[in-house]
Amino acid sequence: MTRSILLSVMCLLASCGSPSDSSPVKVIVGAQLDPGHERPRLEHSIIVIRDGKFQAVGPQASTPVPKGAQITSGMGKLVTPAPSTSVIAAGEPADLVLRNAATKSAEMIMHDGEWLR
Repeated sequence: MTRSILLSVMCLLASCGSPSDSSPVKVIVGAQLDPGHERPRLEHSIIVIRDGKFQAVGPQASTPVPKGAQITSGMGKLVTPAPSTSVIAAGEPADLVLRNAATKSAEMIMHDGEWLR
């Protein structure tokens, strides 16, 4: 009986681990999204990136965040495509700029799903 309880606790603790920087899935949560190509802005977005491409892009209220994903807070940020002629949409290469929403200055740049700075 004690062994099964210990095993259950170990499994529970293993599943509660925090997401690591090595997660193959990256998610930007809560940013204002300017998807490009004159598409409407989205105030509170979820952007899911896997294998260098946008997997899902949508409103925070209805777009799920995959378990174990590496999370980047987008609060107070604006996400724009890079280059500006690109589009942020599912299936497209994950090239974007994460900007300060107030000043529009670039804070982080992503190319093919990897943060460059």
